[in-house]
Amino acid sequence: MTCELAVVGLVYFEIDCPRVALAPRSGQELWVARLPVRLGGCLNTASVAAALGVDAAMAHPRGDGLTDVAAASVVERLGLRAVTWPSGPDPAVSLVFRDGGDRAFVSAADLGALAACPPLPAARWIHVAGLHEAYAVASRLAEARRRGATISVSASWAPDLLAALRRERDQPWDLLFMNGAELARAAAGVDGDEPPWRAVAGAARELVVTHGGGAALYRDGVVAEAASEPVEVVDATGAGDAFVAGVIAGRLRGRDDPAALALGVAAARRILGVAGGVALDPTRFADLRPDPAEAS
Repeated sequence: MTCELAVVGLVYFEIDCPRVALAPRSGQELWVARLPVRLGGCLNTASVAAALGVDAAMAHPRGDGLTDVAAASVVERLGLRAVTWPSGPDPAVSLVFRDGGDRAFVSAADLGALAACPPLPAARWIHVAGLHEAYAVASRLAEARRRGATISVSASWAPDLLAALRRERDQPWDLLFMNGAELARAAAGVDGDEPPWRAVAGAARELVVTHGGGAALYRDGVVAEAASEPVEVVDATGAGDAFVAGVIAGRLRGRDDPAALALGVAAARRILGVAGGVALDPTRFADLRPDPAEAS
């Protein structure tokens, strides 16, 4: 399989739970208006990238559980190609609890299955959906990079690994995506005179940090920035993944740093306006598609 972009990680089956459902009494059945279910994880970035016109594929472990069947159905519906390998049934499930605009999670994930990742597709760009995933498939990423692929990683919220980024020295990745809270955690305890981005400079050649007002790209200092205008938020799920997809789509089409960041911000705004992080309606992104003729 060859493609422009391969997104590596887990496909999460997500169940929205009201907080009242945390502790029903023994023998009690609590009824609520509805319990929305969605898919997420690496499918978020892959689906948005495809909606932006990128030839995108996925690489993820897959079992034979009911959630695996649901994920395969959506992947087929969206026309995404996938490289899969065996895992236990239902390898990634999250209960999502919402409190106003914030979220909390109870999750189970078969991270060990990632270690059996086969060689990755021949792709111009490979993106990994989280730090746990990136370290689990590190040897495969190194192989792909030697073949000429650009490697990017989303930090995701992995507190135990964010601090470890400070120990990286050889820049194993080309691009690292973080939000402001993740960068603050990674830079905690670093000399206050040092800019926070320097704390993770050994992990990747470039760093992109998202914040409430937009995003900034660092390559030995601030290189580019993009602002975001206020938007009515239906659901914040997957906004960071959509941003990543937009930046990658821009880069694959040869756009400069500010334009690639701006496309990422625009893609994130579209996802903020729908429930869930998967681009189930690709037409929502049609006007954002970069011209394939821009590709370098």
